[in-house]
Amino acid sequence: MNCEQDEPVLLAMKAHVYSITYRIPLTDAQQARLDRRWPDGDPLISYEKIAALLEPLPVEDIYWNDHTGQFLYFTVRGDDTESVVAEVIERLEIKLGKS
Repeated sequence: MNCEQDEPVLLAMKAHVYSITYRIPLTDAQQARLDRRWPDGDPLISYEKIAALLEPLPVEDIYWNDHTGQFLYFTVRGDDTESVVAEVIERLEIKLGKS
């Protein structure tokens, strides 16, 4: 680029959003359902159960815990994130109850 020119440099490459991480606030009742444990200490609703509930949606990195506050996090990959998020919320409300 010539520093004496005032013309902007146009790049041929473009970046596109590929994944977005979302955070859903949980109600006290929803959080209580996720916090319930079997007598041996294992969670009643595990990460694996929630992941299976959301299959085959392009959703990854599902997590919640005491350190993240009363939120459930997940990452949506692909182009149609809005409809995927709507489907995730619908399935979670069925499993955990509505807010």
